[in-house]
Amino acid sequence: METGESNSKLFIKEKDFNDNSFENYHLSIEISHQTISYCIIDTQKRRCKLLFSSKYDGNNLVQFINSDKYLTQEFKTSSISIVNFPNTLVPISLYNENDKKKLFSLNHELDDVILDDIIKNDIKNLYAISESLNNTLNNLFPNAKIRSQSSILINNFLNFQNNKEYLYLYVKDNFVNIILTKNDTLTFQNKFSYQTKEDLLFYILFCIQELNLSNEEIKTDVYGDISKEEFNILYEYIRNIDYGNMLKDIECSSEFYNIKTHCFSILYRQHLCV
Repeated sequence: METGESNSKLFIKEKDFNDNSFENYHLSIEISHQTISYCIIDTQKRRCKLLFSSKYDGNNLVQFINSDKYLTQEFKTSSISIVNFPNTLVPISLYNENDKKKLFSLNHELDDVILDDIIKNDIKNLYAISESLNNTLNNLFPNAKIRSQSSILINNFLNFQNNKEYLYLYVKDNFVNIILTKNDTLTFQNKFSYQTKEDLLFYILFCIQELNLSNEEIKTDVYGDISKEEFNILYEYIRNIDYGNMLKDIECSSEFYNIKTHCFSILYRQHLCV
């Protein structure tokens, strides 16, 4: 096992990881404004072989990627999730490609490039990134599938097919993505930027109230990088809340057991949801 934690950096590698087998593996990358994380997955065995996460200077993304031993390798397949960028959901029945910018601008300021994903064949997810980031990703990872992380979260949680309303929270870099599902139906999705744990609580309780849910009863799972203090204040008001479990269809060796299972389980499963 190799691990390292300094300046918010995490690196874990399976003991028997073979540095000469990249062409057999899938590379899953998450990129936000502050953090880059990735894992290497053996898709045949559905097993995570390596995990990395670090803060980075947003102005030096190209340099960061080019200096990384693993991101510069050739993989069998790869995927990239765009984290905490603005998005808008549009029913396919109401979507017109010519109106993409107009639809997106109803809720957000326009950025240089509007991308889109399809969720469950009936929802179009529009999201915006800068032209420089779009060019960087396409130049450095020309064969990667690029998706909004909101699309990956929704697809992931819909696959659970709960037979009652279920609230999911994904916390990363002072953003919370709030998703409500029932069976295989998406009821609500939105994300909020927050500064304090009280802000986090406010946005979640506000959504619970607007959705006519009971904060005493709604089953709620939390994923991502949430602090103990943040979780504790949520637990005071949302009593049926818990950390999301590591998902059973992805395996990790004992080297990975020192990190909380809810932190990276979405990244582990990214290749199944793109």
